[in-house]
Amino acid sequence: MLFDYIYKVVIPKNMIKDAKFALFSAKRMLPEYIFDISQLENNPITFPEVKTLFDGVSVDGHTINDVQQVLNIMYAWQLVLEAVKTNTFNVTKDMFCRVNARIVGSNTYPASLNPDKFDRELPTILENKNEIEQAIHLFLWATQNKFYQGGNKRTARLIGSGILLKAGYGVFNISAKDINEFNTLMADFYENNQADSIIRFLAEKCIVYIEK
Repeated sequence: MLFDYIYKVVIPKNMIKDAKFALFSAKRMLPEYIFDISQLENNPITFPEVKTLFDGVSVDGHTINDVQQVLNIMYAWQLVLEAVKTNTFNVTKDMFCRVNARIVGSNTYPASLNPDKFDRELPTILENKNEIEQAIHLFLWATQNKFYQGGNKRTARLIGSGILLKAGYGVFNISAKDINEFNTLMADFYENNQADSIIRFLAEKCIVYIEK
């Protein structure tokens, strides 16, 4: 076991799995998801400004780094959505590196800081056939271990969304309004390696199921 937990995520009984519709819904809501990710990074760009950038129009009054961070999140999201659409999304080191490269704005794939640990422990995550638990556990594992120089939470969040989209459930998203609670629970998790509270929070508030 990579961290301590008892809590089991129960998939809603009436849940409809539809990968095509989940992908459609994610594309429609993409500006909101980009904004939520940027808020967790304390980026000052507003939601209307994110929508403007998403439409390909520049915004004034912000640093180049803040604008580029939002654009990089968008580019990483586009990579994940395209991979799911073309059925080429798989949870591998290569996919992690590709997403992280987009997140940090690198032209080359960044190397994992601990490749042996990554290769040894990732299969344990993927053994879980409950895709919702798999996405949550992967997020916690990747953020706890910090396999890259930067962008670990953003990378893990998008890989988690890829898992859920491929399964036809929806996306993994931490809403801007829940950031304080998320940060508190993550700090507790980092300190004691006990994951029940953060797993419950992520399962109840951060899995955006598709609705038809």
